[in-house]
Amino acid sequence: MMKLMQMQTRKARMSVNRTSIGLALCAALGAYGPALGQDAAPAATLQLLHASDLEGNAGAVKNAPNFAAIVEALRPQQEATLVISAGDNFIPSPFSNAAGAQDEEVRAKLSAALDAAMKTAGIDASGLETGTGRYDIAIMNIIGFDASALGNHEFDFGPETLVSIIGKSDTWTGALFPLLSANLEVGADSPLAAIHSDAGDAGDGIVAPYTVLEAGGETYGIIGATTPLLATISSPGPGITTTPTSDDMAALAAVIQPVVDKLTADGVNKIILTSHLQQISLEEKLSTLLDGVDIFIAGGSDTRLANENLRLREKDEALGPYPILGKDAGGNDVAIVSTDGQYTYVGRLVVGFDADGKLLPATIDPEVSGAYATDDEGVLAVTGAADLAAALAGSKAGAAVHDLVTAISDAVLTTSGSTYFADLAVDLNGNREPGVRTEETNLGNLTADANLAVANELSGDKVLVSLKNGGGIRASIPLGNGKISELQIQDALAFNNPLSLVTLTPEQLVATLEYGVAASTYEDDGTPTNAQGRFPQVGGMSFAFDPTEEAGSRVMEVTLLGAAADGSDVTIYADGELTPASAEFEDGIRAVTLSFLLDGGDGYPYPSFVEENAGFADVVDLMKPDVIAAGAAQFTNVGTEQDALAEYLATFTAPVDLPDTSGIEDTRIRNTLFVQ
Repeated sequence: MMKLMQMQTRKARMSVNRTSIGLALCAALGAYGPALGQDAAPAATLQLLHASDLEGNAGAVKNAPNFAAIVEALRPQQEATLVISAGDNFIPSPFSNAAGAQDEEVRAKLSAALDAAMKTAGIDASGLETGTGRYDIAIMNIIGFDASALGNHEFDFGPETLVSIIGKSDTWTGALFPLLSANLEVGADSPLAAIHSDAGDAGDGIVAPYTVLEAGGETYGIIGATTPLLATISSPGPGITTTPTSDDMAALAAVIQPVVDKLTADGVNKIILTSHLQQISLEEKLSTLLDGVDIFIAGGSDTRLANENLRLREKDEALGPYPILGKDAGGNDVAIVSTDGQYTYVGRLVVGFDADGKLLPATIDPEVSGAYATDDEGVLAVTGAADLAAALAGSKAGAAVHDLVTAISDAVLTTSGSTYFADLAVDLNGNREPGVRTEETNLGNLTADANLAVANELSGDKVLVSLKNGGGIRASIPLGNGKISELQIQDALAFNNPLSLVTLTPEQLVATLEYGVAASTYEDDGTPTNAQGRFPQVGGMSFAFDPTEEAGSRVMEVTLLGAAADGSDVTIYADGELTPASAEFEDGIRAVTLSFLLDGGDGYPYPSFVEENAGFADVVDLMKPDVIAAGAAQFTNVGTEQDALAEYLATFTAPVDLPDTSGIEDTRIRNTLFVQ
């Protein structure tokens, strides 16, 4: 049985080195003096350390020990410190899955590693049992997160598994912090009801609208919000709904404002909203509609806000200033912060408040506040250590997380092996933006083509086109050692969605593409201003779209590649209407897509097509054993996107050498801001 002697309280974790705290606090106040004037020193100063979209893929677990060491080094530099996540703390991945391995020897090693890491970190818990996603939460526990929003990916394993990951049991600590969402409604028929509280002021491992934390003798209200699109992009199960169910920020503000008002009435005058809305533009809009929220932590968009005074990782660029400053509905100052995910940066906002709890933007020093890179150079800069080994050895949290990462990496190699399926000559782009959520990429093309090839080879149908959502591609595949491994396939296609066939009319195919690009926005030069998970990656066809047109009227041209009897291309849509050539496909266009999308995931319109004429749609699930026989790649279920990519790659006799072209050079998905 697990031994858990001491759980984290609602007080934020604080350093015992009062001398360094005092020096840091005096230095900070001294720095504020010139900006504020000698009579305007803040009544309270908070150091907010934040992150989001930690997600636990291969890159994330590599970064996690460094992240932990940086947080541990920064925490004592301010007496009042809070560490908060904006959600998507874990995701289906080789690492989350390996933690739930069924092999008894692997499980025993992972469980023992959990016990040892907790001891190293000074958390008095033993007799812990590994499980799916638990290593992700263990890392967060060791780092010392005080609270987190509840994102959409927390629900990807289903509600039962979510409870087993964040809830406490006899053999598991659960999350040593609350998971927050003010707009999540949990019915009695949901497994999540066992750890949900409507009352707020949540304890460890509890899902609630808000919590109140004490730091530096001051109280801070922390409110959470989950994307209203939860039901269409994850698997919350019955009994769980969000209010609203669309990205209506006025409606969301109407849900959150009463929570703000309650906290204010209870005497809490410094309030932080940690939200997972997926587009920072939504947090920016929401900030103008609420009255009384001082700081917004934006999650889900991976928007890298930064100052020029702090070094970013190689090749990274700032996507906006840190923080974004604005006014709320009452005319009060607000700050919006966001960083890139996968433990790549520690966001740090050091800010003062006046005696009434009002944010004081002039107290934000760009030499101090910003995004702290968690690469090796970043760790050494913050810790002052001579080398990385010394930095991790000198950090309880860094050492403990390193031990966990080593254990889970060994388990992944044991369970996934190190099989290679093809040689590689270029980097394969699975980035968010610019990338698979904004434009054509070589990895998007490769996996869409793989789905099309496997569907044609194994279904017995003449499948013409392939479509998948860019949000389903979770990682790039770097050139590295010049090979594509099983682990990289699993990492890039972490959800491993089953494949399905469906027949579409030409009109339905155009409508599907219209939906895919309907929410995408760009600057006049083609620079994306948001990153939509619904953005399509396609095979067997090309299309052009004009993002300046109204949603629903953006697709300019659709061409089926090699679809004519003589193998030539056929343009079925041009200048806003179907072409005469589209009549050749009046019997339908057979398409392969992800079962997730076919079921309405990401809001795709397939369910309405099937409901309209199920016989014509003729849906076939390719993951059924009686439809597809096992092939060369047997590390996952047949008829899934991972299996399709591995099988497709196994046919390559030369290294994969698909260049990732710029927007102006793209031919499969043509943005008319670049290409007319």
